[in-house]
Amino acid sequence: MFGMNDPAQTLLQLERYILDGRMEMSEVMAMQFTEMFLAKKKRSTEDQIMLVKGLRILCDVLVTRGKGARAVASVNILLKERAKLVKTLRNGAPQLLEQMTPEAEDQHRAGNVLASGGKQRAARKAYAKAEKLAPGNLAAALDACRYIGYEAKLIDRLATTCQAAGPVIYTGGVFMLEPVGNKSVDATQVSEALLGAVPHGIGNSSLCTAQAQRIEDEKTAILQGEAAANARLQSALDSLTPKHDYYEYS
Repeated sequence: MFGMNDPAQTLLQLERYILDGRMEMSEVMAMQFTEMFLAKKKRSTEDQIMLVKGLRILCDVLVTRGKGARAVASVNILLKERAKLVKTLRNGAPQLLEQMTPEAEDQHRAGNVLASGGKQRAARKAYAKAEKLAPGNLAAALDACRYIGYEAKLIDRLATTCQAAGPVIYTGGVFMLEPVGNKSVDATQVSEALLGAVPHGIGNSSLCTAQAQRIEDEKTAILQGEAAANARLQSALDSLTPKHDYYEYS
């Protein structure tokens, strides 16, 4: 069964298959991997950790392959098994709780899965919970518009989280927005999503236009050398620079 004797190695192999675009093989492996652990009536803490990790991969693969209905069943199991893992760690190894994938990320994942499976109402709740757990969650706000479509509440959330995300950053050849405490998001994708809503008059069109223009202006300024590639980092470095030449007092 694809070398399941070493679960950690199997997960690494799964991730490699996904990176290589071997999605059908990834689905088969992820299904077998998770079924193996689910079949265990008594699972160790390590088993539970492996199961939750495997379910995350399975959910993502099923969504990528357009199998929303199957992904919905898997994400419901994921959230249930995640709750069991949290309880287990809280009772036996509370120091490991901080190492877990944030709950906001799994709620974001649930939003993507539920929307893909046609469960729009449940998806809205999952995206809203992701935002509540991690305020300023730009990645979840963007995916809500992608997977559910343009709705006033969703596009307004995207615009306001974009506004709060800070300056555009240029890293690895890509323009990004990096909200503090949240995942980085492709700035160009955010700009395109905001502008896509404007012709339909959905949400706060003026804010959408202003934020999309801000992104484009900051990208241009970086390319022309008029702004730092990472304005937030540059500001932090500037704050460390002594404001006085102490040698002048010697």
